[in-house]
Amino acid sequence: MRKSGQQTIRGKFLRVTIPLIFLTVIGVFSAVELMTHKNALDQLHDTLAGMIATQSAALATPLWDLDREQIRLSLEAVVTNREIVAARIYGEDRTLMLEVGDLTTSGDHMILQRDIVYGGGDGPQTIGRLEFVATRQSVWERTRLRLFIAAGIALLAVAMEVAASLFALRRIIGSPLERLLSSINRVRSGAGREQVDWQSTDELGQVIAAFNEMQLQQEAYERELREGRDTLEKRVAERTTALERLSNQLAKYLSPQVYESIFSGKQEVKVTSSRKKLTVFFSDIADFTETTDRLESEELTQLLNHYLTEMSQIALAHGATVDKYVGDAILIFFGDPETRGAKEDALACVRMAIAMRDKMRVLQTLWRNSGIEKPLSCRMGIHTDYCTVGNFGSEDRLDYTIIGGGVNMASRLESSATPGDILISYETFAHVRDQIDCEEHGTIQVKGIAYPVATYKVLDTFENLGRKRRRFHEDQPNVKLDLDLDAMTSEDRDQAAEILRRALDAVSTEDEPVRPDRVTKAKSVRQ
Repeated sequence: MRKSGQQTIRGKFLRVTIPLIFLTVIGVFSAVELMTHKNALDQLHDTLAGMIATQSAALATPLWDLDREQIRLSLEAVVTNREIVAARIYGEDRTLMLEVGDLTTSGDHMILQRDIVYGGGDGPQTIGRLEFVATRQSVWERTRLRLFIAAGIALLAVAMEVAASLFALRRIIGSPLERLLSSINRVRSGAGREQVDWQSTDELGQVIAAFNEMQLQQEAYERELREGRDTLEKRVAERTTALERLSNQLAKYLSPQVYESIFSGKQEVKVTSSRKKLTVFFSDIADFTETTDRLESEELTQLLNHYLTEMSQIALAHGATVDKYVGDAILIFFGDPETRGAKEDALACVRMAIAMRDKMRVLQTLWRNSGIEKPLSCRMGIHTDYCTVGNFGSEDRLDYTIIGGGVNMASRLESSATPGDILISYETFAHVRDQIDCEEHGTIQVKGIAYPVATYKVLDTFENLGRKRRRFHEDQPNVKLDLDLDAMTSEDRDQAAEILRRALDAVSTEDEPVRPDRVTKAKSVRQ
């Protein structure tokens, strides 16, 4: 389909050919006509010259005899010729003797003169002059008529030439070009390739033959590309399947968060580390050596894998990063590579530990019913502190882990816990005490720390215990009180009781008694 404003070969051909043919025909006819016109003028001059020679000889005697009547009749006979508009006779002294004709007519005139010679007994002598005034109008009229005829013939010739040219253009150029363009548009629209059916040995035929050959070569290239693409896609699919199987296998050696951060490009696989505030969880099985002595290796392996699988599922469900398994021990941390903030990380870690403890109770019953006399029981320790986390090792082999005093503290808390209990540090307790019910568990001495470390035993969440936190809040113009009993340690409660006693003593020792109408009723809000 031709676009708007697009020029065709036929249009270009007509715009060039028609003026050229017309000008050529007109030029040829004009040249011929000019030559004809010149010949006609020369012929007219020769004719008039002959006439004036004849008439000058015929008028010699009448002029010698001064026969005016005869002269007038002769001149009138002359002007009857359409080319001669007037005739004059001049005497020997060149005075006008007689004039016949109409000199008022306009046009292109020419004047012919000839002496009148009388040959008497004294010899030839000039006795006067004859003058013809002739017009070229008839010649021009005939020339103009021939030019009109020539123009008509030229137009007819142009029309015939254009028709013949268009037919030849259509037959020689237009038809093969239309077929060639149709084949090109077919390829452009995606309908497939089509050979152009045109047999010719001229330049256009050679172009079409080259185009057909190019299409055959292109089809062969595309066929090879399709075959190569199919083969490549098949190989890629095979490699992808193999890589998926391999990645799924490798994923079992990495925490899901670490695996995702590496494969998504968020984390580079290189030796690097950073300091972050993490909540570290450490657990192991109590009396594991005794358990290994009681069970065969196959049973122990199955039991240990069952335990680690259940604990890992709970850890992943709470968004934990499982660092490693060290025999029966599990090292887990919260806060990298993804963190929700120190408080939320600590809460998630403690909630995970509670879920693990509850799951262990279910597993202990299951193991006992399966014939295991002394089921597994684990201790758990949790500590929140700054640790160094990242990739450690060499350029050839790396281990994504954490190091620092926080890890050692979690390990000491775990080893100090009673089997089945969860022991946390004050740093963790400070983040979770508004949602987790804990009780003081004394202090422990940690190597490398000069002061005793306060520990807290995790009981359960307030939500699971079915009660709210005990808080008292009073906000009056002159009385403000805010007590969080569940968050307070025994030392905090003793200090609060002393403050309240001093306040009560101060109020009771006032000299002026308090009037009943000024007593503001206290509002104790339990939340």
